[in-house]
Amino acid sequence: KNKKSSSNFALIKLYYFPSYSPEGQIMSLKVAPNFDEMNNTIVASVPPICRVHHRTTPPNSSGSKKNQQEAVNSSKSSSISGCESIIRFLTLPRQAGVVLLLEFLNSFRILGLRFVLFNYVTNEYGISDTYAGKLLGIKGMVDVIFGLVGSILVDLIGVRKVSIVALTVAIIGRSLLAFGRTNTTLIAALLFFSPCGEAMLSMGLYRVALKKLTTPLTRPLAFAVSYAASNLSGALADVAIDRMRSLVKDLEIDRNLLVLSGVYTPIRQFIVLTWIVLLITFVIAFCFLRDETVVDADDPDPSNQLPSPSAQRSHRLGDDIFDDEYRENGPSADSHATMPLDAIPARPIVSPRMLKKIFPNQFPVVHSPEDEEATREQGQLSNHRKTRRLSALPNYKVYKTPSTRECNNHESHTMTCFIGNPINGIVHVINQIIKIAAIINTWQVMVFGVSCCTIAMQWTASEVVLPPFLERRYGEHIAIYTIQSINLFGGLILPPVVGALTTGTEDFQIVMPGLWIMASSPIFLALFPNVLGACMWQIAMTVGEVLWSPRQDSWTAGLAPSGMEGLFFAIGSARSLLSPLGDMAMGFLNEKYNTNCPDCRDQYGHFCQYLSVENDVLQCVSVQESCDLFLSVENDNTVPTCPKTCLECATWEATNPSIFWFMLMAFSMSSPLAVWFFLPFLRGHHARNDGCYGIFKMSTKRILGILGVVDDCISYEYIEESEMRATHEEGVIVAGKE
Repeated sequence: KNKKSSSNFALIKLYYFPSYSPEGQIMSLKVAPNFDEMNNTIVASVPPICRVHHRTTPPNSSGSKKNQQEAVNSSKSSSISGCESIIRFLTLPRQAGVVLLLEFLNSFRILGLRFVLFNYVTNEYGISDTYAGKLLGIKGMVDVIFGLVGSILVDLIGVRKVSIVALTVAIIGRSLLAFGRTNTTLIAALLFFSPCGEAMLSMGLYRVALKKLTTPLTRPLAFAVSYAASNLSGALADVAIDRMRSLVKDLEIDRNLLVLSGVYTPIRQFIVLTWIVLLITFVIAFCFLRDETVVDADDPDPSNQLPSPSAQRSHRLGDDIFDDEYRENGPSADSHATMPLDAIPARPIVSPRMLKKIFPNQFPVVHSPEDEEATREQGQLSNHRKTRRLSALPNYKVYKTPSTRECNNHESHTMTCFIGNPINGIVHVINQIIKIAAIINTWQVMVFGVSCCTIAMQWTASEVVLPPFLERRYGEHIAIYTIQSINLFGGLILPPVVGALTTGTEDFQIVMPGLWIMASSPIFLALFPNVLGACMWQIAMTVGEVLWSPRQDSWTAGLAPSGMEGLFFAIGSARSLLSPLGDMAMGFLNEKYNTNCPDCRDQYGHFCQYLSVENDVLQCVSVQESCDLFLSVENDNTVPTCPKTCLECATWEATNPSIFWFMLMAFSMSSPLAVWFFLPFLRGHHARNDGCYGIFKMSTKRILGILGVVDDCISYEYIEESEMRATHEEGVIVAGKE
């Protein structure tokens, strides 16, 4: 009888044999008083509160109390040092480096186009802000459709084939955008070729590949590096745009070159540069990209689990049949990771010899828990283990990732994979959708994605509103895209540092503060609608973003079930479903609070800022052509000046831009509030009947969860006395459950 409450407890000595779901949750426990009575087992259903984030080898019946207690303690801590995290990342397969390189190039051309697209279509095609917003909104809707198709194809035919097909189509679309001159080519590029090619690549394609090429311990840092690589490419694109705007002049090609003829402004020349990058990306993907999966017995991925080969012969998790080895020794380390027969040792990104030079002192700390246990039990290492201990490296192996596969790791311990025909492929996709819809992880990712829709509008505002805002009010000489690159350079430098320092920290302890910082960042531009305010906004937004956005990618990747990563990442990008509405809204608000001045600009978007005097006629001209803007001498013989900004344009209607930035901040605040409301559900510590996944359970820590504080819940690290008590004695678990 618990004196603190009316709950009853039964204390039972038991041996435990857990069965895990693809999401890393314990689905059932096989327990018995001793190994001789395994046929009289109790199968207990376990709620999601017992999610396992990291596991080491469970204690067996033959070990000493000290060794078993240390094993239990090690299973409760998944944190590793920053240096160890970096070393583990650098020893990942080289294919991970290829994927990161492709993501860097892919981000350069995609982000670079997004940064200039609004200005490009409004300045060079004479399109109004509202119409441009509608066009980009429709493009966003088509992007979502093709992105979902690409996500399904990734699971069906693999990353390599989807990448090559998408890059081929993207080359056609970027060619139309770079060299086309009519609205027809513009619409064809934006509404068909670009979504069909580029959207397939941007909807998590390389994230799927990176997920397969990382293990749970290396995944947070790997996704932080991926995030940093994407930001580096975007920052370089911003710098390149501004350098070309300030140093490169308009280029006019003779009309005899039919397709290539016309005026190439610095912005159009940059789009041609992204076309060249796209060609390079295609060559690298065609020559070096492969479908591979990494596996490490010491750092198992919950979505790729199989028991040891000897155990496969005679038992299934969830059944009552166990072989002699399993009966005597309990679960082995090999039972925690899928190790296909075709797995071969991986070639690391950085060689061991180079790692020892880079980390002479920290290098030996990376070792396998298996080796430590063997050292304690045997007093010395075997030659095999001694080699591994001295090499101090994770034992990564890789195997070819099959296409269109149908695997059931928990009903049969033989992985059945096949290359399917179209009908089998369709059936496989339907089964995937049904399976994904049936697991709680899917709804967790969807809820988080939808909750972050409003805060994601800041990225849209940074790309769609900020460049025309600065250009129209402060002129063409302002380094617009360099200011925008503050966010990207911060995203380059900070995520790996944050990822290394916060490895092992609960995800939402990092996510919640980041959401609040980013949500409040537009206050700077609302109070100071000028260049300084824009810089302050970019800095504050970056600080918040690097805390929550890379962590969300890692969190989503950890929840993705094996074989369904593409579709799962598409669902994880649920906020993209509402992004087209954001594009349309930005176009409308741009025209309302940040109006253009077409009367003072030429057909290429240049300001008519130079005064030309010919035959006593004062006319304003741009760097490219004469404008229909004539001036007259004032009565005091003062020479008039031509407009360098919209503020100096006589026909321009003044607006108050601060209203827009206050509105953006108000919309952004709804995201951290929504995430906090669903936080217990997102953490997965509560069952459905436990206050609707804990959403409606109130406590002090539940309220403080608005800042990321971990609430009162059950997990392998935090156990409430009123719910469960556990200790370890002489090879058995003594547990009490209400």
